Amino acid sequence: MDQVFPLELPLNTSRAMRPRHPWRTVACALVIALMMSATAHSRTLERTFGIGFEQTLTAQPTSLNNPQLPPDVSASGLLLQYWINSWSLEVILGGRAALVPSQPVAWAGFGSLGAHYNLLRAPKVNLSVGARAAVGLSRPVDADGNATKMRVGINVEVPLRVMYFLSENFAITGAVGLVVTIGSADINPLEGSKDTSALSLFRGGFSGGLGFVVLLD
Repeated sequence: MDQVFPLELPLNTSRAMRPRHPWRTVACALVIALMMSATAHSRTLERTFGIGFEQTLTAQPTSLNNPQLPPDVSASGLLLQYWINSWSLEVILGGRAALVPSQPVAWAGFGSLGAHYNLLRAPKVNLSVGARAAVGLSRPVDADGNATKMRVGINVEVPLRVMYFLSENFAITGAVGLVVTIGSADINPLEGSKDTSALSLFRGGFSGGLGFVVLLD
């Protein structure tokens, strides 16, 4: 199978190229759907509320300074969306906390706000393009059990997303797209890196962009 090697352009660091497999997400979603259902249907999304789970493109971090350093929080979680004609307004929320006796609570949270426009509606598939801003907040605990200062990170995404309908009220989704990482002097909790502003093209993969949504009439 041919591999795709999308380009990542760091804005204030040396150039770097990192292999990606951006079309795995879409391909995986379509293969699973074909295996599970032969009678899937598309539907009109006018004034429709949806709830589900989604991994943003940021959920696949690309730390250029230290690829081994994990993010404080994975940019994935509860998806809430509302469709008006061909437009959707979407919110994704997630977080985690570590409770250790006699230590401060270590926590990290994530939230995103964005919109999608439905470009194409086929018998089984909807294709949309969108834009979202993702914000991460965290307060880790150091090795001595002391709370560190709060970290803040911001990413901007332009996802191209496929919705494959297994029924009129349930769809699986996959996405690839562009991610802009905004660097700062502190570690970006969404990326696990600092001092790095980066532009990632066709970012995605099996661990980024995959999700599902239940549409409520």
